[in-house]
Amino acid sequence: GGSCFPKDTRALTTVADQFGVETLIVDAVIEANERQREAMIPKIERLVGDLSGKQVGMLGLSFKPETDDMRESPAIEIIRSILEKGATIRAFDPVAMDEAKHYVSGIEYATDEYDAIKGADVLVIVTEWNQFRALDMEKVRSLLRSPKIADLRNIYEPSDMRAMGFDYVGVGR
Repeated sequence: GGSCFPKDTRALTTVADQFGVETLIVDAVIEANERQREAMIPKIERLVGDLSGKQVGMLGLSFKPETDDMRESPAIEIIRSILEKGATIRAFDPVAMDEAKHYVSGIEYATDEYDAIKGADVLVIVTEWNQFRALDMEKVRSLLRSPKIADLRNIYEPSDMRAMGFDYVGVGR
């Protein structure tokens, strides 16, 4: 993920092509990396069903914590796909919200993580900011319309979330 990996792998295949060298493994890695973003929407739909008319609370927009860098951020495609399916999004990122406005439109920006969650049908965690690891989960559960979390960064332990009463999905678990 991030802005360097896709750029660097594409550059590698371009140089290899110039020298007539096949890059089957690198090509497969590029394809797998691109498919990962597409695989996130079914995880969210597994929790809430049809996204049409749903409110999504999203935490994290930048491609990694501690930056406002949105280049190649998974949030961009995830947001576009969610909006295309008829849902609305209220998102929060500690530093990337101004930058995100250059990449995506049609979403509401929250004042903090709890404002993003309030009234949402599902919480979707896209960036693993430390402050998202320390959420008051009782408060989160009370703010959500129903206790559903799609943790796309695996910041929480599935068994812990289920023990707290959340319907929870992570990635690769």
